Amino acid sequence: MKIPLGSPVIIDTYKSKYNFKNELTKEIALMPEGIVKAYINESSCEFLIIKLRSNIEIKVSENELSQCTRNYYSCDNAHHSQFHKRIKDFLEIEFILTGNSQIQYLLNPLTFLKWLKYIIKDVL
Repeated sequence: MKIPLGSPVIIDTYKSKYNFKNELTKEIALMPEGIVKAYINESSCEFLIIKLRSNIEIKVSENELSQCTRNYYSCDNAHHSQFHKRIKDFLEIEFILTGNSQIQYLLNPLTFLKWLKYIIKDVL
């Protein structure tokens, strides 16, 4: 799951190092909402740089994000892939045009452009 830059996220204040038990990070735990500013790769782990609403920048892993944030971005990717699949399926449909030849004439893109030119000429 790759969260896009500029996306809003919420830090989990129970599992992360920024919790209420630690006095140094208590201010962060009180306002755990922020946006993704950058990514950093360190020692085979990818971290996100989050700018909180209190203008504090922190470094967290994806496991330290709240469950609702992780679910949202994992479902978002699933929706995009479903959307692309439906478009691909639609484009692969073969239309069977039998019977009326006027339907074939109307579905021709060249005919549409001629019709559009005719309409614009009348309007101007």
